[in-house]
Amino acid sequence: MTRVTCASCGDRCEVPFRPTTNKPVYCKDCFGKKDDSNRRDSNRRGSRDNSDRHQNKYSERDLDIINEKLNKIMKALDIH
Repeated sequence: MTRVTCASCGDRCEVPFRPTTNKPVYCKDCFGKKDDSNRRDSNRRGSRDNSDRHQNKYSERDLDIINEKLNKIMKALDIH
């Protein structure tokens, strides 16, 4: 489990994976709300994809550097 901050409500929570991309991570409650909202929105718009609205700000190399630093911080703080 990895401790993270929910991108929606800002609460600290644990997720069963180590985030490795710039995608937001949600707590269990917000993830459920987001999932329900996405289903409703998809039904209204059809199957159109909105992924081009959310362009990546960071390159893969930038994310690798950030993740390396976060891993060192987590190790120093003894967070598993």
